[in-house]
Amino acid sequence: ELAAALRLLPRRPWHLLIVGDGPAAADVKAAFAPLADRVTWLGAQTEADLARTYEAADLLVWPAVREAFGMALLEAQAAGLPVVAGNTDGVPAVVAHGETGLLPPPGDTRAFAAAMATLLDDLPRREAMGQAARARVLRHHSLESAAQALDRILLEATCRSSA
Repeated sequence: ELAAALRLLPRRPWHLLIVGDGPAAADVKAAFAPLADRVTWLGAQTEADLARTYEAADLLVWPAVREAFGMALLEAQAAGLPVVAGNTDGVPAVVAHGETGLLPPPGDTRAFAAAMATLLDDLPRREAMGQAARARVLRHHSLESAAQALDRILLEATCRSSA
């Protein structure tokens, strides 16, 4: 879906960095072959390399098919990137549509392309969403916020068992 959506944006100034490797790499490379001059393959990356990649990027695009939770989505947002991802499975739990990114319907290539175009064309909106993404991850998905949530749960459980 991503390769097809990017083919709908021939006049926009974009360059895709693809991170990762695995059994589907050959199929992914074949899908992006018509766009080879606008794609850089980075392969598997260390945590430090990935942080530098996020710093170099303007947004994260990922159709997120069958994405249970989306650690890459959280990592990118923590780095201040807005996200364009499919509105499916666990994605809406980590990406707030219209606030930290755009979530077109899964399988809708034109809507995915339109969402990418929206953020490519609107730097102030892209920057605002990136700032909101970072703040939201820190507020809802940091180790500190998880510890506070666990404390609340344990306190409630203790109060119920004491009653």
